[in-house]
Amino acid sequence: MKTIAAALAVLASASVFAAPKSTPSSAPPRAVPTFESIGLYWAPGANPGSAGCQVQYRKAGDTAWKPGLALWYDSRNAECRGSLVQLAPGTSYEIQFGLPGQAFSWQLASTTWSDPTGWPIAKVVDVPSGTTTLAITEGGTPNGYVLYRAAIDGGVLDVANAADYDVTVAAPYVIVRGLTLKGARVDAVRLLPGAHDVVIEDNDISGWGSYRATLANGQQVGNDYQAGIRCESVSTLERVVIQRNRIHDPRYGANSWSFGHPAGPQGITFNYCGGNNVIRYNEITSADGHYYNDGIGGSDNYTNAGFPNYDSDIYGNLISNVWDDAIEAEGGNRNVRIWGNYMDQTATGVATTVTGTGPVYIFRNVYNRSRQLSEVGPDSDDRNSFAKSGSTKKVGNGRRYVFHNTLLQVDNAGTTYPLGAGSGIAGTGSDSLTNTVSRNNILHIWKAWWNAIDENGGSGNDLDYDLYNGAIAAYRGAEPHGLVGTPLYATGSGWSSWAGGMYQLDPRSPGFGAALRLPNFNDSYAAPDIGAHQSGTAAMCFGRTC
Repeated sequence: MKTIAAALAVLASASVFAAPKSTPSSAPPRAVPTFESIGLYWAPGANPGSAGCQVQYRKAGDTAWKPGLALWYDSRNAECRGSLVQLAPGTSYEIQFGLPGQAFSWQLASTTWSDPTGWPIAKVVDVPSGTTTLAITEGGTPNGYVLYRAAIDGGVLDVANAADYDVTVAAPYVIVRGLTLKGARVDAVRLLPGAHDVVIEDNDISGWGSYRATLANGQQVGNDYQAGIRCESVSTLERVVIQRNRIHDPRYGANSWSFGHPAGPQGITFNYCGGNNVIRYNEITSADGHYYNDGIGGSDNYTNAGFPNYDSDIYGNLISNVWDDAIEAEGGNRNVRIWGNYMDQTATGVATTVTGTGPVYIFRNVYNRSRQLSEVGPDSDDRNSFAKSGSTKKVGNGRRYVFHNTLLQVDNAGTTYPLGAGSGIAGTGSDSLTNTVSRNNILHIWKAWWNAIDENGGSGNDLDYDLYNGAIAAYRGAEPHGLVGTPLYATGSGWSSWAGGMYQLDPRSPGFGAALRLPNFNDSYAAPDIGAHQSGTAAMCFGRTC
């Protein structure tokens, strides 16, 4: 069983070759894997136009090739970029590249990271319970990590507001597993220079943060960006896996939009850090009065770095109780993939304002209740968009894909309107929606006369095959194959499932079996459904038990 490090070694030594019909001026492609995705880069030496560069793939040893979604051509650097998704971990793939209408001209091999039951361990450090910071400065090598784990009847670190951090990591090839972390004055876990190839898994994190102010309603709120797990200005931080942690109940909360832009604690914060990281299967929740600013996010949003920056995945997370973005993936977004997350009681779902480089893929996420203003009732709340999707020329106009997401609407007793998102996909403020492709989404919004999709003055989008009940504020001809209506869910599916994973359409519903086939995204189904959950498949899974 290969480790991440071993998989990277395979990639480094993988063969890349050109067929005889290779375009002379084209450059060899490259690939950057994670567990279930591979980011692809190729300078084809010619402009393929809007069709992009063609790609096909197969598992090593297979005979048949499968088409991938065409790579987007970025004329700014004459490069085709894109991703293969929904791959098998620890598996070698052969990948071919070509221009439209021509023979495939380049081929490479890449191996996804293995998803092991245990990482290779060179040394184990049993962590007793204590009241001081665990400062990790000893790390391992690609062939053996240093595991810091809870000692028997130990592993509870509660610094009781007397230290900034419960754990700091300043070394590579480190695993932090199974600790209970409480009471940090700033962040529970802080990743420092020297950290890379770090695994943070199966920890229980709560009670961190410091006081900022008291609001007019009496709520005490905390300082911005303080987090359960945080990185600040470590550009070399790569190949970090944050998985199956319970992050909950910071000491103080963030303010809602009733008091201006939210500021306060976050579940996970990466500011000015690296990429090629994976954040998956975490549970980020809190109680009333202790809501987050963002569930997962960063701060350098109007740059070509930002968070998650590049070649990163965010999936399978359960995120709730957030006054701004459940997932704030803003900045460069170069081959970033966000899928299979469940988001509830947040102002927005996935924010990608801006995406300067791209492409970013937002697919098969489930969005439930939306809340933005703490000082008014649900019927007076402005709500917000599931996909906050603005662009700006100052940073760049990267490609965005929004596929197969589901917006739920809770039919709440005692309110006039349901409790879900106010809109589906939209630009925001002065940032218009541009260079965005939408397909096969259920855009069920709370007021049917509001906008399911709003370009906000933008252009250059490709919006079609969505099921929606609101208006489309976009160029003439948008959604020519879209379906106007509301979804009908199968028994036990829909909003009443909450985070239970069942969101399948009833066979009588609009959108059942009506999705456009998309290479590598839904082409394994004979008749794909619109929305996040394909009929006849297992329940979707979010959080630590996945």
